[in-house]
Amino acid sequence: MNDEGKNEEFKPPRGLTWRSAFALIFAVILIEPVMIYFNLITNLALPLQAWIIIILWVELSRVLGSPLTKQEIFILLAFQLTATTYALWFLSPLKNMYMAYSHEAQFLGITPYVPSWWVPRLEVASRLMAEKWVYFRPEWIIPILLVSITAGLTLIANIAMGYFCYGLYVNVQELEFPAATAQAQTVLTLAERKPNEITILMMGALVGIVYNVAVYLVPFLIGPFITAGGLVTPPIPGSTIFDLTPFLVTILPGAAFAFSLDALPLVIGFLLPLSITIPQFIGAFGFYFVGTHLITRFDLWPVESKWSSSWPMVTLVDRSQLYFYISITIGLSLAATIIPLALRPKAVIQAFSLLRRTSSNSYASKDSSFIEKNPPLLRLLAIFFGASFANVLFVYLLVPAFPIWILILFTVGYSFFISFLRAFTAGVTYSSFNIPYQRELIIYSSGYKQRDIWFAPMNVFTDGADIAQFFKIADITNVSKTEFVKTYIIVVAMGLVSSFLFVTFLWNISPMPSGAYPATIVSWPVDAMNWARTQLWVWTGYLFRFDLIAYSFIIGAVVAAVSDFVLHMPAFLISFLSGTMLGPTGITQYGIPWSMMMLVGSVIANRILAPRLGMEIFGVFRGRFVIGFTLGYGFVSMLTATLVLISRSMWLLPF
Repeated sequence: MNDEGKNEEFKPPRGLTWRSAFALIFAVILIEPVMIYFNLITNLALPLQAWIIIILWVELSRVLGSPLTKQEIFILLAFQLTATTYALWFLSPLKNMYMAYSHEAQFLGITPYVPSWWVPRLEVASRLMAEKWVYFRPEWIIPILLVSITAGLTLIANIAMGYFCYGLYVNVQELEFPAATAQAQTVLTLAERKPNEITILMMGALVGIVYNVAVYLVPFLIGPFITAGGLVTPPIPGSTIFDLTPFLVTILPGAAFAFSLDALPLVIGFLLPLSITIPQFIGAFGFYFVGTHLITRFDLWPVESKWSSSWPMVTLVDRSQLYFYISITIGLSLAATIIPLALRPKAVIQAFSLLRRTSSNSYASKDSSFIEKNPPLLRLLAIFFGASFANVLFVYLLVPAFPIWILILFTVGYSFFISFLRAFTAGVTYSSFNIPYQRELIIYSSGYKQRDIWFAPMNVFTDGADIAQFFKIADITNVSKTEFVKTYIIVVAMGLVSSFLFVTFLWNISPMPSGAYPATIVSWPVDAMNWARTQLWVWTGYLFRFDLIAYSFIIGAVVAAVSDFVLHMPAFLISFLSGTMLGPTGITQYGIPWSMMMLVGSVIANRILAPRLGMEIFGVFRGRFVIGFTLGYGFVSMLTATLVLISRSMWLLPF
C-alpha cells in the first residue's frame, strides 16, 4: 500500500456531519438568545451552555437509533468557546454607551473623554433611546465596525496562538490539562457507553443534583416567597461562604478567613495532585490571612483607606488587591512565565521545531490513532503576525499620537507571553490565569497623557490557551484539529450574527436600561460605578506600584528557580498565584474558601480514594465523576435559571 493509501486508512472519521451541524445551528439560534436574555435578567452566565446541546443531542440520537460518534460529540464543544467569548459580543456596545453617559461617569468626569468611535455622542445617545432598531442607525456604523473587526482579529490570532501553546505544553512538556482531560473522558463515555463508565458519570450527576437541590434550589424556592419577593434572581455563586473575619478582629486584626460548604471546588480537587492544591491554598492564605494581617499590624494601609474592624473578608480582599496585591501579582506573574522559559529555552525551541516538522510531514499523535498534518509553521507565524499587526494598525489609525512601538510590543510580544502563562496554568490546575490590569499598566507606563487610548481596542490575544486545551481533547478523541478549527470559525461567525440580531430585537422590545431586563437596572449602575472609578485610578497610576512589581518579580524569580531545580516542583509559583485568584467566576474574594475546599478534595482523592481503589481504577473514576457532578450541579442551576426566565418573562403576557 502506498503512502497515500496509508494516510487515507488512518484518516479520522468526520466530526462535522449533518447531525452535529444541525445541533450547532440549534445552539446558535435558540440557546444563544436564551443566554443573552438570561444575562440581561441576572447579569450572570447561563449554566451548562455547550453541555445542554451535547446531552440533548446524544440522547436524541440514541432514541432515534443513530448514536453520535465521539468525533461528533467533540465537535459540539466548539459552541463552548463561542458561548464564553462571543455570545454577548454585541451587548457590550450598548452597555458601553450606558456606562459612558451614566450619572457615575458624568460625576467622576469620564464622559467628556469618550470618543465617538467607541459609542455615539451623548446627544445622539439620548435620541437613540427612542429608536426601535438601535443598531440600524448611521451613528453606530463605526463602533459596530470596530467591534466586528476586533472579533475577527481576535479569532484569527487566538487560533494561531493555540497551535503554539499546544506544541509547547501538550506535545513537549506533556502537561495533564485536568479540565480538558476530564472533558475528553466524558466525551468518550457518552459515545462508547461502557457500563462502568456510564455508571460513574450518572453517579456523579446524581450527587450533583441532590447537593444543588438541597443547598441552592430549596432555599431559592422557599426564601423569596417567604419574603414575598418572588423569583427574581438565582443564587449567586459563593453564597454558601461563611465569613469568620469578624471573629478574628481581637486576635489577628486584618486577617481574613472564611470557609465554604460549596461541594463544587471539593469535587474539582479530585483532579488535582497535592503538589498543586497545597501551593494554591498557601497562596490564598498567605495573601489574605497572613498578608492582610501584617499590612494591618504595621499600619501600611494608605491614609484614605485605613483599616476598620468592621471590614468583612470581601472588603479586606478588595482593598488589599487595590493597594498592594495587583502590583505584587503582576511581578510574580511575570516571573512565573519568563523564568521557566528562560531556564529551559530548549522546550520552546523544541516546540517550534516540532510544529515545523509536523507541518510538513505526517505524524502519529501519541494519544490518537490517526495521522494528521499541522498547518505549516511559517503560515501560523504569518497568520498570527498578520492579525497582530492589523490590530496595531487599527489602533494607530484611531490614536495616531500613541507610540506605535509600544503597541507592537504589547499586541504582538505580550500575546505570546500571556498565552503561555494561561496555558501553563491550565496545564497544571483546573482553570487558566490572567495577569490583572496588564493593558492599563502598559498604557500608564508609556507616559501618554491623552485619554483616548483607554477606549481603543488595544488587544492582547489570550485565548490561545483555550484553543490548546481543545486540541488536547481532539488528540484524545481522535478528531482532526483542522476540522475543529473550521467548525469553530463557522460557529463564531454564526454566533456573532445571532448576537447582533437578537440584541437588536431585545432593544426593539424595550430600550436598555429597562425594567424588562432587571440586570440593566440593578447591576449596570454598579458596573458603571466600578468602571468609572477604575478609569480614574488607572489614569492617576493608582493601581501600580513599581517598587512592589520589581521586588515581587525578583522574589518570584528566586522561588521559580528553587522550586524547579531544588524542589522539582516547576508549577509551584503558578499554583500559588492561581490560589490567590480562585473562585466562582474568578472572583478574588473567594480565594481562601475555594482553594481550601479544593485542597480537601485533593486530600480525599489522593490519600483515601486512590490508595483504596488503585490508581488505574481511580484514573477512570475521577474525571467522569467530576464532570458528572458538574453536569448534575449545572442541571439544577439551569433549572433555577429557567424558573427565573419564566417568572421574569410574565410581563410579556397580555393579562
